[in-house]
Amino acid sequence: MILPIAPIMDRVGFKAIGTIGPRGFNVAIRLFHENPWERIRFLSKAMQRTPLRTSVTATSVASFGIESLELNALWIKRYIANGIKCLWFCDYQTVMDKTSYLAKVAKAEGAEISMGLMYSDSPAHTDEFFAQSTRKMMELKDYIDVITIEDAGGVLTPERTRTFLPAILQNCNGIPVELHVHCNTGLGPLCYLEALRLGIKTVHVAVAPLANGTSLPSTENILRNARYMGFSSNLDEEALTAMSNHFREVAQKEGLPIGAPVEYDLLYYKHQVPGGMMTNLKRQLAELEMEQRLEEVLEEVPVVRKELSYPVMATPFSQIVGAIALSNVIAGKRYQVVSDETILYVLGCYGEPPAPIDQNIKDKLTSLPRAKALRNWEPPSVADLRAKYGSELSDDDLLLKVIVPK
Repeated sequence: MILPIAPIMDRVGFKAIGTIGPRGFNVAIRLFHENPWERIRFLSKAMQRTPLRTSVTATSVASFGIESLELNALWIKRYIANGIKCLWFCDYQTVMDKTSYLAKVAKAEGAEISMGLMYSDSPAHTDEFFAQSTRKMMELKDYIDVITIEDAGGVLTPERTRTFLPAILQNCNGIPVELHVHCNTGLGPLCYLEALRLGIKTVHVAVAPLANGTSLPSTENILRNARYMGFSSNLDEEALTAMSNHFREVAQKEGLPIGAPVEYDLLYYKHQVPGGMMTNLKRQLAELEMEQRLEEVLEEVPVVRKELSYPVMATPFSQIVGAIALSNVIAGKRYQVVSDETILYVLGCYGEPPAPIDQNIKDKLTSLPRAKALRNWEPPSVADLRAKYGSELSDDDLLLKVIVPK
């Protein structure tokens, strides 16, 4: 679907084009029986003017759990070797020691570094919290090319944009700031216009047929409104139109939905469940013939999130919160079923949370027998994984085995 239009996409003038990440690797292998490394190589050859970008996290590049720094460094090196030129570090809980190590690895391999700062809506996520997070990020200023503010849940409002964004701009040492806001509440495009007024020059968008919904604002809409506000752009709009038409035709041919704006839903600010996770919750409840209990689960989500110190509702934290809320409702007894990831989160393995964890919950989870076993747990090293999957495997094939062992 992409390769036929890739040379035209390369002419549009995007600063970077986002491409497949490790969790997308899983889908490519399991559902389409394709080699995702080939996808990256094909696209990088077809779009040589526009850098390809993907996202990584310091705790785990390829899974919802914890992986070794050595393995994550290998992921970064192989991404860059296969054609990724920009790496977006999404460390939502400020794991600075691990991020520092991996940023240095990526910079040594010649990549552009975009450091992610995740926006979230909670009593803990004040403007001062974001100012402090930015100042902490400046410990790595020599390795950072760009700061990307991400709102995966789409909960940012135009009013809040006017206060929290200046808090970041005043503490970023002049490093360029980009904005990435999903459209879950329909407010993403309005937040972009406020950001432009405040001095942001780069925003993340999706071509119109793939925009809106739980995706990003439309390239065409933002470009049109920015021009009306008096801003200019160096995009090749003829190429952009051709790109948009191509993907609209693909959607029609394949019977895929065209992106459309969503209606504003105030309840969303209470549970903040991302679009993909909402789909999974509905599916899991349907499999249990408990579809009617979705509202109970959504009522439980903010309670769990508060108890776990308001983690951002993005991978892997949204899954941790959602899984606990689901099991609490189904079991009828709270925290009776607890995943290893939840225990590791409470033990601090995912970094420092934005606020203190509820002490009663923390005591309960850290006293579990499984918690004692996980206290000294270490993720497998690359050598361990080679011994498990085969020493003859190339680095690329080893990483695919880590994602899909079978």
